[in-house]
Amino acid sequence: MNHFKLRKNSPAVPIVSIILALAVIRFVSSLLVLFYEETLTSYLYIFLVLYGIAALVCVILLVRMRRCQLMFHDSNIIYTPLFGPDRELSYSELQKLSMGGRTYVLYTMDGRKLVKFNDLHTDNASEIVAFLKSKGVKTEI
Repeated sequence: MNHFKLRKNSPAVPIVSIILALAVIRFVSSLLVLFYEETLTSYLYIFLVLYGIAALVCVILLVRMRRCQLMFHDSNIIYTPLFGPDRELSYSELQKLSMGGRTYVLYTMDGRKLVKFNDLHTDNASEIVAFLKSKGVKTEI
């Protein structure tokens, strides 16, 4: 039984985690300063908003790096998007696999891009491409 999981291994995970931790620490420290100091409140409000936005963006990036995945089984594909329930697709619902150098883009029948992956950040990209070809997915260079 063939079973492949497409999950990108991003080198940005530790960097985004550190930025998230720093943004949360700065957000909390700005809140504490705001409660105990009456001066510089306009700057503190600006910093609170900036640190809050930075923390939110980092959380979304980390969730995306961990949650988004594509699992290839013998009979179907299970796509886990960032938000929402899992989608189950058949191989007949795939239009093509576009290959450009070491980057691969998988399109659905309605022409939308399902996933983009490459050899650098995906461990088994060449095995996945060979598996998709064996399932009858058209390839395009």
